[in-house]
Amino acid sequence: MILQATSIALGQPDEVFPSSALDSTQGRYGTGGGLAISLNDSGFGLGGLYRAQLGPATSGLIELSIGVAKDAREQQFFIGVFGDTVTPFKRNYALMSPIHVGVEQRIFANQIEDNFRPYVQISAGPTIGYQWPYFKDVNENGLREQGEPLNGLLGGFGKGQLRLGAGGTLALGAYFGRSRRTAQGVRVGYTANYFFEELDLLELDPAVESPSRHYFGSPIVSFHLVRLLY
Repeated sequence: MILQATSIALGQPDEVFPSSALDSTQGRYGTGGGLAISLNDSGFGLGGLYRAQLGPATSGLIELSIGVAKDAREQQFFIGVFGDTVTPFKRNYALMSPIHVGVEQRIFANQIEDNFRPYVQISAGPTIGYQWPYFKDVNENGLREQGEPLNGLLGGFGKGQLRLGAGGTLALGAYFGRSRRTAQGVRVGYTANYFFEELDLLELDPAVESPSRHYFGSPIVSFHLVRLLY
């Protein structure tokens, strides 16, 4: 009977942290890599992250993500029976890719059990932007006129332009679970990015105020899946 119980225990697919007054996550909590799915004012984003333990409750963070950049005034309409879309006054598609380095500081480590690990995070670094034309601007006047067709999502991608900037994120989050292999987490905060040369999102129409933008700021919610390491 003892041998059988031992065999079952060894066959478990995943290890878990024991319930203990000691911080059983200390060796693994701060080091790992994983994926992040985010949601902000412009839509969804996807990224990767790596966390390295700097101290008992402190981790260094490197995070790379990519997401869509939009103007809040963009409104998409469906046309036709096949679900085609059009966005009036739109000039360019745009993507943003922040590459940020920061610090995560675990909080309430002595008051909360290991299966709930809240933290605060601050990070900053360069941001790369890329814009490409929404329509074929034949006369290059920045306005979509009669006879100028839409490019489609990737139709004008090769004619795009890079934009460089910088940004940062301030957030509060938490990781969950006792697994020694993985952790799931959620993070809520605010992210801001500034481009040195404007992203030209809307048409150059006198009726459209400030068609180009340097600054993009938004609340952000992200969900993390992290592989824990030694």
